[in-house]
Amino acid sequence: MFSRSDVYEYISGLLQFDLAHGREAGTWYKYHNHVYGVGYLAEKIANVLGNVDSEKVWILGVMHDAGKIHERLEQRFHGLIGYDFFKDRDFDIARISLTHSFHFNHIPSYDKVERMFFGKKDDYEFVKDFLEQHPANEYDKIIQMCDSLANCSGYVTLEQRGEEFAQRYKMPVPDYMLKGACQLKDYFDKRLGRNVYSFYEELSCDFMLNPGGDYK
Repeated sequence: MFSRSDVYEYISGLLQFDLAHGREAGTWYKYHNHVYGVGYLAEKIANVLGNVDSEKVWILGVMHDAGKIHERLEQRFHGLIGYDFFKDRDFDIARISLTHSFHFNHIPSYDKVERMFFGKKDDYEFVKDFLEQHPANEYDKIIQMCDSLANCSGYVTLEQRGEEFAQRYKMPVPDYMLKGACQLKDYFDKRLGRNVYSFYEELSCDFMLNPGGDYK
């Protein structure tokens, strides 16, 4: 399993790679703030739940988008890029790369996610088979939910995240995506005995970069 120092080193390497391959200087905060935001929120929830390893969930939270930076270069679903890269190095990171995009590890029909898979039906079939063989565990579900609650500017509601999605992709949030996110939040609200949003006030955002900043 990766350690925290391994994660910091990997993310730093991604920054250098991305800047060398066309990322506009000053925009790294968008990726950085999202992945670290997912990690710290997931860690906070794990600490309250008690039956989930908070160190492991932080690592998975920060690493869930490990393949994202290569997606536009390879024109391939980033979950599979991350899976292929980590399957022989850290299977937990490889798994979360595939599962974080599909709530409760349920994947919609191909026609609904064809754009996500860049029209590569074989990639879709691989992920579909993987998810069928790996039912959702608590790590999958926590990261899936937190992925819907952290963006480049901090922690948000599901509605705010949906608005951001619509603006970014020029399309409404798909029904399956919104429904799954709401079900996950309801699931954890009940498990925690409190509204997940109430954790926002308890989280430090010292990890965040300001717009225009690529480094602390």
